[in-house]
Amino acid sequence: MKIILHMKKSSTAYLFECYIWLINTIARGPISREVINEKWAHSPVNDYKQDYIPESNFHRWKNKIELLFDIQIKCNSNNEYYIEEAADLRGANMRTRMLNLISINSLLKDCKELNRQILFEPVPAGEQFLAPIIEALRDKHAIQMTYQGFDKTHPSTFVVEPYCLKMFKQRWYLLAYSPVKDQTLVYALDRMHEVEITKQKYELPNDFDAEHYFKNSYGVTVLESQPERIIISIDEGQAKVKLMSTKMGQQMDNDKRAEYLKPFTLTTILREQMLNLVEENEGVNIILKQASKSIKKDKFSAFEYGLYYIKQDEDKKKKRKKRNIADMMFYT
Repeated sequence: MKIILHMKKSSTAYLFECYIWLINTIARGPISREVINEKWAHSPVNDYKQDYIPESNFHRWKNKIELLFDIQIKCNSNNEYYIEEAADLRGANMRTRMLNLISINSLLKDCKELNRQILFEPVPAGEQFLAPIIEALRDKHAIQMTYQGFDKTHPSTFVVEPYCLKMFKQRWYLLAYSPVKDQTLVYALDRMHEVEITKQKYELPNDFDAEHYFKNSYGVTVLESQPERIIISIDEGQAKVKLMSTKMGQQMDNDKRAEYLKPFTLTTILREQMLNLVEENEGVNIILKQASKSIKKDKFSAFEYGLYYIKQDEDKKKKRKKRNIADMMFYT
């Protein structure tokens, strides 16, 4: 006869595993407590090798799941448990993605014999800090973290007020307000050394919306101004087909045709150079590098600098226009 032990392990990370396991188990359809207990007895998450989930633990987990993830577990007339609006869990919102990512560990434990058949992109360190940060977000508590920026030689310890989490290219980032710097900044979880929840409460700005904040961003790089749409001309191949369909193009000699197509030839080269670029993360910065060194990036660099100087010139004109309007105002 197996001895049943009550759970004493209370680490946040372990409890998160239990919550995710219960969500995944019930999300597959209405399920009785008996079947839940059978699955729990054989679950790799069940560190204590219990025959069943004690009733008090089950209801505690159920309540915590509703509090943390806004997922309601209900019981029907057949005494079977189900998740209300379970279809929402198959959506693409941040809550769904968060649940899927956190449940990876549980899935991998169930598939240990397939570890040579499931290949993952290496994920940097920092995921161990997700649980305390989520808890701090929920309870509106500031966190104290020891953090070493990408360009820093030594870590430093300070307090921030977490606003939201964002994942970009297999890395987790925290957007948080720094009272010391009086700025909202982005911190990479893989640059964190320690995270501790403080007793210091804070209020999230009423108008803060995470999706809106990153609306015009690329990854975690937030633009200060509205993005501009750039339309690139057709390439050399398309231009040549159009030109040769006209009488003018058919009457051109090779030199004139090459001169006419020169802007489009440059567009082709620019496109090839852009397609050859790959991104690399350096902290919260994104660096563009050549995938193949045989393909240059001089045209792209010139294009990039051109856009930069155009933007500077436009900003100067806007400021000048504001000053001219101010000069024309009369006060009585």
